[in-house]
This record gives sequence, structure tokens and C-alpha cells, in this order.
Amino acid sequence: MLLAVVLASALFLCSSASQGCFTLTGIRNAVYLIDNLQKDTSSKCSCSTNATDCLCLPISSGDCSTACFQEGLSQMSSSTVSTRFHLIVNQLKKIVVTLKSNKCGSFACEQPCNRTTTGNTLTFLKALLESFQNDRMRGKA
Repeated sequence: MLLAVVLASALFLCSSASQGCFTLTGIRNAVYLIDNLQKDTSSKCSCSTNATDCLCLPISSGDCSTACFQEGLSQMSSSTVSTRFHLIVNQLKKIVVTLKSNKCGSFACEQPCNRTTTGNTLTFLKALLESFQNDRMRGKA
């Protein structure tokens, strides 16, 4: 199943790359990770306490969250939580970099990560998904 998702995403990514500001693959990958990490207790841990076994990722409350997404995805790719999903996390990293390079919507900003809060893996992925969805809706307007 994972291989099918990765291959389908890779094909779509290649076909969409020339379009510049694509977010559909990012949406699909984020949804896939969220769905598959729902049962993982370490993905739902609390970052408000001093939990040592919790991956707490930066979440910006401002309009410019690209740097926070890049930082969080880098942390995810090097964590043991995502070893099963390493390809998908790396693909999300590439999508965010491409959106930033192509100056797409909210991913066009160049500010450093304004780490106003941290969240667990699921909270981080939901914030990333929301950004992808918002940019997709802007592109259709």
C-alpha cells in the first residue's frame, strides 16, 4: 500500500512539477501521514509537558510558516517515528522547498521560523495540511 502511494505521488509530482504551484500531492501525503499516525501514541503526545519521548515540532502562528515547516519536516525525517514513512516525509520536504522557490502563496515568505508554539507530529501535520489546502483554494480563485 505504501509503495503504491509513493509511486502514485511520485508520478503526480513529476507531472505537476512544471505547473509550479502544486499542492495536491502535499495534501494527499499529509492526509496519508495523518491517517496512519492516528494510532501512534508518540504522534499524539503532549508538548506542553516535559515529555522526553515526544517529538515537538515548531508551529508558527504567523502568516510566514515556511521555515517552521522546513524545520519540522527535517526533524521528522531524522526521527524514529517516521522511519516507516521516510519517503513521504522527504517528499513533503521537497514540495515545501519547491513551493518556496516558486514563491507560491503562503510558502513564498523568507522569514525565519517564528516559533510561537510547538506541537506533536499530528498537530504539525494538520497545520501543514491546512496551509496546503489554503494555497490550493487561493489558486482556484
